[in-house]
Amino acid sequence: MKRLFNHLHNRSSAPDDAVVCAPTIEGLIEQLADKDGIKRERARHALVAMGPRAVEPVLQALGHRKSRVRFEAAMCLRDIADRRAIDGLVKALADRTFEVRWIAAEGLIAVGRLCVPAVLHALMQGADSVWLRDGSRHVLSHFAGLDLHSDYHLEHHAAWVDFDLKDVLSPVVRALESSGAAAQAPVAAIRAMESFPSGVKPRDARHIIPH
Repeated sequence: MKRLFNHLHNRSSAPDDAVVCAPTIEGLIEQLADKDGIKRERARHALVAMGPRAVEPVLQALGHRKSRVRFEAAMCLRDIADRRAIDGLVKALADRTFEVRWIAAEGLIAVGRLCVPAVLHALMQGADSVWLRDGSRHVLSHFAGLDLHSDYHLEHHAAWVDFDLKDVLSPVVRALESSGAAAQAPVAAIRAMESFPSGVKPRDARHIIPH
């Protein structure tokens, strides 16, 4: 009986123990497409452990044709929280898959308030996309202090400590929640950008403002 128990125990643990991560970044990216959830998770953890040097390859995976890969890539970028991922994550706010959009928004929140100008810029250009509007509302509501988890991030991401994002972003959030959001959101986003401190522009804010 003891021998049978040990045999069954070893068999049950073997599949998990047998999962081996690829030795290269390229191989790990390929594993993000695997049907085995354990393999995808191991690959994702390995990529996150690489930190900044994994950002560019993972950003490419964020445009993969398979939603499974895009989701795993967004998870990686959320956990790495590197400012170089801002543009890719903003683009992913309009992804056709809800889970990808949600994690992309969480990734931008993890990067910090320096992502805000890029989100506003996207709204100026693409507010006709209901997916982009929803993803942008997720991010901007957070940095306006309008959601349940905003306090932590407002405390730990010190960009614009002398600049009240609530006053600036609340009108944009209201526009995004209105029935005429496609028309009103770009106007509100432009007005919000005009209220930013001198020198802060949509394309350079992430480079000149410390995380």
